[in-house]
Amino acid sequence: MSPLSRISRAQARQRIAQLARQRQVVERVLLGRSVLLKGTLIEVQRTCGKPRCKCARGHKHTCRQLSASVEGKTRTWNVPRRYLAKVKRLTENYRRFRRARAAWVRLNAQMLEVMNEMEAARTVPDFRDECRPQEG
Repeated sequence: MSPLSRISRAQARQRIAQLARQRQVVERVLLGRSVLLKGTLIEVQRTCGKPRCKCARGHKHTCRQLSASVEGKTRTWNVPRRYLAKVKRLTENYRRFRRARAAWVRLNAQMLEVMNEMEAARTVPDFRDECRPQEG
């Protein structure tokens, strides 16, 4: 049983309108002007290499790095403390954009599915059925 056979044409139109409204909300994120930074901010423990440093005795230094895939390879960059807040914000912008993009694709697929069902329900199998004179 097709989904449209369970709902009326009016309900299908309402569903498409609802999906379109949801898509508009998502499009505001996609069409925004926020700067995006691809990657993930990670915290790593490392040694500096100085023989007398505390890290040589096991108390490693904590630092933040940006990890991202560039041309198929994972790259990392140290992020100085003064840039930490901005890098966090820009990477969150990127994640928000990617979530919105996935939602946009999903909403369009749902709209297309309802539209295909509407088309199938409204399409006559044989033109002669529609062209016969009405009795009455």
